[in-house]
Amino acid sequence: MSHTPEARGYCRLVGTPIGNLSDFTPRGLSAIREADIIFAEDTRTAKALLHHFEISKPIESYHKDNEQTAVYSVLSQIKAGKRVALISEAGMPCVSDPGFLLVRTLMEQGIPFEVVSGVSAAVHASAASGLCESGQYLFAGFLPHKGAERALERFISIPFPIVFYESPYRVKDTVELLLKHFPAPIAVCRELTKLHEEIVWVHSMEEFDKVTIRGEFCLVVNNSKATEAAHTTAIDAEKIAKILIDSDVPNKTIVETLKAIGVKRNEAYEIVERIKISC
Repeated sequence: MSHTPEARGYCRLVGTPIGNLSDFTPRGLSAIREADIIFAEDTRTAKALLHHFEISKPIESYHKDNEQTAVYSVLSQIKAGKRVALISEAGMPCVSDPGFLLVRTLMEQGIPFEVVSGVSAAVHASAASGLCESGQYLFAGFLPHKGAERALERFISIPFPIVFYESPYRVKDTVELLLKHFPAPIAVCRELTKLHEEIVWVHSMEEFDKVTIRGEFCLVVNNSKATEAAHTTAIDAEKIAKILIDSDVPNKTIVETLKAIGVKRNEAYEIVERIKISC
C-alpha cells in the first residue's frame, strides 16, 4: 500500500504522455509543478517535456543503469524535506521502466510516496488491438535480448491475449518469433497517441514488411485462439492437409491454411511432413 504524502518530504511517481502531450493529466502536471526536483529516466526528454509546459525544475538522472545508486539520491532529497517526482521517458514508472527498486525501498522505510497515474502503452494497445474481447490480457513487457525464443515458450500456454513491448531495432525479429509460436493475426501498434500512430494486423512477415519501422512498438498476440484450436483435432488438420497435398498445393500454402484454423506453425510442418512420408 502506498502512503499519502502528509509531510513535506515525499516522492511521487508520475505517469507522463507516451506521445501526445495533451494526454498529460492535470494531476500529473500539478505533481511536476509542485516538485522541488525531478528524477528522470531520460533527462533530455524530461527537459523537453517541462519546457513545453513552461516548467523549470532541477532534473537528475534515474535510469536502469544507475538505479542502484540513484535511489539513495532520491532518499536523501526526501529526507531533506524535498518534494521529489520520478518520471519515465514516457508512460508509467515501474512498467517496463525504472522505479521498482525505489518503491520497494520507500515501502521498507515507511517513507511517504504517491503514484500519479498516466497513459500506459500496454492498455492503449490492448484496447486498440481488437484482440482483447474479454478484457483480459497479460502484459509481458520486453523479451530478453538473449534467449528470446526460450523466454517466449513460457507464454505459449497462456489462454488469452499477450502484450509485448519492442524497440524498432528488434521488432522484425520479435514479430517473426511471435508468428512462429502464436496464431495470426498479430496486432502491430506503433507511435501510439502520436501523429503517425499505426495499428495493423499482420498474418505474415510479408505483411509486416509493409509496416514503417520507426518509433516504439506494442505487439499483441491473441493466444485465446490457441485454446479454441485445441478443439480442432489432429485428425481434422491431417484431413485438410492430405486433400491439399493430393492437389499439389505448395507446402507453404498448406502450412498457412493449417495456421488459419489454429494449428501452430511447427505442428503444421510436422503434419505435412508426416503425410508426405506416409504417401
